[in-house]
Amino acid sequence: MSTYKWEPIARSYDPLKAGSIDGTDTIPHDHGIVRAMQAEYKPNRLVVGDPKATVFVGRLNPCTEDSSIKKVFSRCGKIKNFRLVRDIVTGFSRGYAFVEYYDKYDAVKAQRELDKTVIDDKEILVDAECERLLPGWIPRRLGGGLSGKKESGQLRFGGKERPFKKPILPFNMRDRKEEIDNRNSYKEKNLYYSRDRYSDRHVPYKKSRHHD
Repeated sequence: MSTYKWEPIARSYDPLKAGSIDGTDTIPHDHGIVRAMQAEYKPNRLVVGDPKATVFVGRLNPCTEDSSIKKVFSRCGKIKNFRLVRDIVTGFSRGYAFVEYYDKYDAVKAQRELDKTVIDDKEILVDAECERLLPGWIPRRLGGGLSGKKESGQLRFGGKERPFKKPILPFNMRDRKEEIDNRNSYKEKNLYYSRDRYSDRHVPYKKSRHHD
């Protein structure tokens, strides 16, 4: 028996909890969470540099040039490395970048002072580099990630922008082994989702072998 200790910011990444506004869900509620739970993701070993001195820059305008981003982030310190992620086929910006400073305290300063800065008419997101700092990290393209837009229907909690809300009632984990077994069963089974007739909520069901 163990007790769940609530914290607003996740110390490790759990797709099931990241999909819950207070981090207490035990059943996935959207397709993305199921995909993230089934994913076997490993951080890119080719990425170099100090993760503590690196910041993630998201929600960039696709038209924003490298020089514009560097100019803004150089306000917080001397930049060591910069990478604007581009599509390998088209070469177009994918809307996010990584900035590494010489000093990790400059990275902290950038997260604090440059988050929500507007560049080329787009409000950007500045956060820590989660891939190498958050154990168990699953990126957005595999159903994980943090934050997100309401319009996407796949919000993720436990990060700076969308921290976990405190549960209304204390959440006691009944049995850790039972919880792990439940998660594994979702990974092994082929889940199907249908739209509930009376609400917008997705509910899981097993595909029947029989027809009416």
